[in-house]
Amino acid sequence: MGGAAGYQVAGRREVPDAGYSRLNDFRMEHIMLGGAEDPTGGAAATGLPRWRQQVQYAVGHTLNDFYSLQPEVRRETPIQFLLERRWPPKGTAFPSLMHYWDIKTAVADELMRIVSGNHTREVPVMLYEQWHVPVPELEIDLAMIFQLAWNSSIHGRCLNIQKFMVNGNEDVITGFLHMANVFCHKAYGEPAETIEIYSLLDGRRHIFDGAGVPLGESLDYVRLLSVFLEGEAMAYPALKYGARRNEKCEESFGRYGLM
Repeated sequence: MGGAAGYQVAGRREVPDAGYSRLNDFRMEHIMLGGAEDPTGGAAATGLPRWRQQVQYAVGHTLNDFYSLQPEVRRETPIQFLLERRWPPKGTAFPSLMHYWDIKTAVADELMRIVSGNHTREVPVMLYEQWHVPVPELEIDLAMIFQLAWNSSIHGRCLNIQKFMVNGNEDVITGFLHMANVFCHKAYGEPAETIEIYSLLDGRRHIFDGAGVPLGESLDYVRLLSVFLEGEAMAYPALKYGARRNEKCEESFGRYGLM
């Protein structure tokens, strides 16, 4: 497997700036979920219930905490203990106390089930990191935050990519799939082995064979997506996606997700 072209949030690797507009996966997700742009440049509303955003944030932190551990330590660390540290307070975000406990129990059970057999002896090669790669034929800089990615052992494939959502959303899943496919081809010169998307509350797993998604189809999808988001940005010049969002907004809506 070749090395990835791109930029890691920690700043260890960069490619020259080609002057392209930036297309961020977290912004795609935000718009697909019916989010509203804020023309003042402040934090934007997602249109999702606040409890769901809080739970996604807790799940993201918990997975980051868990997979930052070495494999032998992970095997001795119950993920529900880490989740407890990150779980939001009862507060007013949840409709009722019963709902609060139902969601907490369901998410904890699903995370325990997933991690018990998920790459138990491996160290992830990407863990809640942002990378970007130029896509010259689309004249964009494609930026993606990978929650979890693992090396592939199959010749001609680059990564096993995993994304975790509180609730699945078909539009977000489709957008992420095509963006990840373009990223892998441009950064590694080969498709992913698998792209897996977990929906925690309903226990579903969407798994795609990276080689089964035609690059041309993904390029067409990302081209249309970039035109659509550029149109959104033109309506609010302060939010044109070539410009950097404030750190709080990017952290909340990007790294740990919206779902």
